[in-house]
Amino acid sequence: MSGVPSTPANKPASKFDDLCLALGLISSSKTPKELCERLAKTLHELADHQPIALYRRLESGELRLTYCYPAASAIPSYRQLLTFRSLDELRTSNYHHYELKGQHGVWGYIGLPTVPPEDALQWVAVLIDIAAQRLHLLKAEHMAERQLGLKARRRLLSRDIKRLTSLADFLQHHGHGWCDIFQAKGIALVHKGELYHFGECPDRQQIFQQLGRLDATTTQDSTVELEGDCQGGLAAPLILASHHLGWLLIFRQQAMVAAADVASIAQFSFWLPIEASMVLELADDLAVAITALDVVHVNRQLRKTNQRLESLAHTDLLTQCWNRYYTESVIEALCASKAACAVLMFDIDDFKRINDTYGHPTGDDILREIPRLATQVLRSNDHLGRWGGEEFIVVIADATLEEGVYIAERLCRHIEQHPFSIPDAVTISAGLTTIRADESPRQLLERVDKGMYLAKTAGKNQVMIC
Repeated sequence: MSGVPSTPANKPASKFDDLCLALGLISSSKTPKELCERLAKTLHELADHQPIALYRRLESGELRLTYCYPAASAIPSYRQLLTFRSLDELRTSNYHHYELKGQHGVWGYIGLPTVPPEDALQWVAVLIDIAAQRLHLLKAEHMAERQLGLKARRRLLSRDIKRLTSLADFLQHHGHGWCDIFQAKGIALVHKGELYHFGECPDRQQIFQQLGRLDATTTQDSTVELEGDCQGGLAAPLILASHHLGWLLIFRQQAMVAAADVASIAQFSFWLPIEASMVLELADDLAVAITALDVVHVNRQLRKTNQRLESLAHTDLLTQCWNRYYTESVIEALCASKAACAVLMFDIDDFKRINDTYGHPTGDDILREIPRLATQVLRSNDHLGRWGGEEFIVVIADATLEEGVYIAERLCRHIEQHPFSIPDAVTISAGLTTIRADESPRQLLERVDKGMYLAKTAGKNQVMIC
């Protein structure tokens, strides 16, 4: 490292003090952005107010403009300074440049129109040397912190795969932490044509226009810096077992560029290779999380389908109460268990006449209304099934004969008093019995059917015990 130059004979002490102060500020910069700003402004002063451009050198050798001072709009005569994309272009131009050395070779270059005045050259060398060392230290410290932070966040993501139920939930719980690690303003996930985002992101149309230009077969170890309205964004493919699941997009502010119109002049880089590698690590974890969510979703849909199929197997489609098949199986189980319960069979009186007079749609409406009315009378552990046509069976659980009679009579009166859609009264006739020891389901059903028949012949709208 060069020592601090002595005060030039033709430079006043105040100028020397200013340069020493600038040197101290650069060596104490807290962020690369702050360092670039202070270095560019100081060099601008030393170089007789020439514009200063800082370029980052990519692994490919390509140059990307990182910072310029003053703003591009203030240097219309030096537009080429903002457009260099390679060191060869910079070398063969009439512009002057310096290396900004890093730990492994050259980190970047500093460009300006002409060589600074001779009495400033030693100061320029010292400033750039100090800035390079400070930049290396800042990047090493900060990158180590960010890598540790990402490692912790990846563990949290792995834990939350079983707890969170959607990509929106993942972004809500982890978006702030990811933005902090990647110094980003927003994060977006694209999966199955849907966009999920956290923080400040370009609008949906801009994002999908950018992704439309990317190759869906992008390899798992590559990222793409976005352009145009999405400039500052990095896209990483979400790939698992060679299947492309979508994209992870992280957006940064265009903060390192002090110009409003430079986007039309050059392609800027906002991401270091190690940062892109970290984004790919996160993309790998998100691909696993997305696959897990998809599996959970498929399983949930299968459970719903199975429940629906089971319901269809047990349910009468018109009345939505038990169908005959399921009602028979329940009665068989009750007879085998010798449970104490009453069984009620009823049908709607003169239902054929209702159908003939008012039509089958009206008859269907009444059939649908009967179970609703029955549930208003029956207890929560009682069950209603459609036996066939206008006939129904009620299993009155844990009931004596007297309790069964009480419920059956209430049901008859409740239906009789209900105002149906037809002017005629609608009533039911019912047979009631209890399960007897060593009785087969067939014997039980024959006896309760006989009770219903006796209620019909006795004048209808009543309950017969059998």
